[in-house]
Amino acid sequence: MLKIAAISDLHLGAKWGTEREEDSFDQAREAFERAIQLGAQLILVPGDIFEFRIPRQEMWAKAMRILSLPLATDGGEVKLAGTIDKKPDDISPLVFRGIPVIALHGNHERRSAGLVNPIQALESAGLLIHLHHNAVILETPIGRVAIHGMSNVPERYARDVLNTWNPKPVSDSINILMLHQSLGSYRFSEEERPTIDVADLPPGFDLYVCGHMHYHAESSIHGRPLLFPGSTIRTQLLPIESKLAKGFYLIKMNGGVSYEFVELRSPRDFYYEEKSFNGVEIPEIYDWIRSRTRDLLKKPRRNPAKAPIIRFRLRGTLAKRASRSELDTRMLEEEFQGKAILSISKGELTSPGLEAKIKFLRDLRGQQMSLEDMAMELLDSNLAEIGYEQLFDARAIYGLLTENKIDDAMSVVVEIVKKLSGYVPEGKENDNSREA
Repeated sequence: MLKIAAISDLHLGAKWGTEREEDSFDQAREAFERAIQLGAQLILVPGDIFEFRIPRQEMWAKAMRILSLPLATDGGEVKLAGTIDKKPDDISPLVFRGIPVIALHGNHERRSAGLVNPIQALESAGLLIHLHHNAVILETPIGRVAIHGMSNVPERYARDVLNTWNPKPVSDSINILMLHQSLGSYRFSEEERPTIDVADLPPGFDLYVCGHMHYHAESSIHGRPLLFPGSTIRTQLLPIESKLAKGFYLIKMNGGVSYEFVELRSPRDFYYEEKSFNGVEIPEIYDWIRSRTRDLLKKPRRNPAKAPIIRFRLRGTLAKRASRSELDTRMLEEEFQGKAILSISKGELTSPGLEAKIKFLRDLRGQQMSLEDMAMELLDSNLAEIGYEQLFDARAIYGLLTENKIDDAMSVVVEIVKKLSGYVPEGKENDNSREA
């Protein structure tokens, strides 16, 4: 039997400088340690080991400690038998002293042609084998296994690149194809436009493993398993990530292919909440978030050692004259610091008159007014909205300001303020008293 661990999208260094700075490293370390404990003889990493194309020195140090774990484990059961479109000299013999790691670079690590990306650097250090439009053939306890890999390319080119590469299964071998791309409906985000569909994957492989998508999923193509291990850390905070655990696949090969998903214990608990409001005041939103956070903190957790992540997605309308900018999310985040990590999305909250203002501005632009006339119309509209009483001629003052007659405009305002405040100039008080 051959046991293979498929661990993807570690994103080492994600959330650097925040309370979650160590999460990516803790969870990657657990994934590798658990894979070793479960007897993995080969580890596949289909992309995005790092969060950044050029990681900080501190990230490199932590990453190399984790990736050295398989090297320090008794191995020797898997050997290099050959390569396809890859120079054998690029592969260090250190890789096969323990449990070999075969990896792709993902979109987070992809660099321009001619520049060394982080996964290539790790290969040079003897920590793994990097694949990109090539393959390695391994000698294993169950015979030869060929691992074919296509690292990430921009989505718009992905289908053409795959067709040009056109990988072919190696005869008399078990064949595994690894990619780091969106595949049809299996995509990182709704904004992505994949050019590869699941049906476009070449036939004849015994197993397909794909990185890039951050929640784990299972499918099949050409009658063979297609596995998406997902990320080991939560970065997107999607609703589905609050329902599905983080982990990796342990694959067993022995005349066939079987697999199980291994759940990690170190990830923080994650709750996702959506709420729609209708004409709500800002304090009411604060009260709801506080109340809901306290309720969620009372729930039993998988990992009570770490503060959970709670994402609030707020929708709907605010009360009249309330502004989204008044909602101080940082204040709430600080209020629960140490107890929960709040992520509050308020982009879908709108003020009642916002759409009308947008239409008003578009109409003004359509009338081809001068900039000064447009500004005056906008001023009149805003004054009317707040119920302004015509204590002074706003247009006249605006006209003085546009002509740079600041002193004249100030004199008009001062005179009006004097009248409103009942101000009497010195020397006039006695005159008034004599008249009385």
